Amino acid sequence: MQLNLRAFALTTAIISGGTGLFLNLISVLTGWAKEFFELIAPFHPGYTHTIAGAFISTFWMFVYGYILGAVFVFIYNSMVKE
Repeated sequence: MQLNLRAFALTTAIISGGTGLFLNLISVLTGWAKEFFELIAPFHPGYTHTIAGAFISTFWMFVYGYILGAVFVFIYNSMVKE
């Protein structure tokens, strides 16, 4: 059974972006894991440890989730026999 590339990639993008937003907002509001988010800042252009930065990071996590989900489905579908 092959997977639907668009549906799977969009699902992973939504989960990745939503989780990123949730964790970023917790970090901005409480200071929890601030060092981790400063570590990933070079991979999220425009990111700062602020509320606006949390939304910028969410955008990048959405993009990365979509790309990784699409790559996973492409590899999976190429290995599955119908």
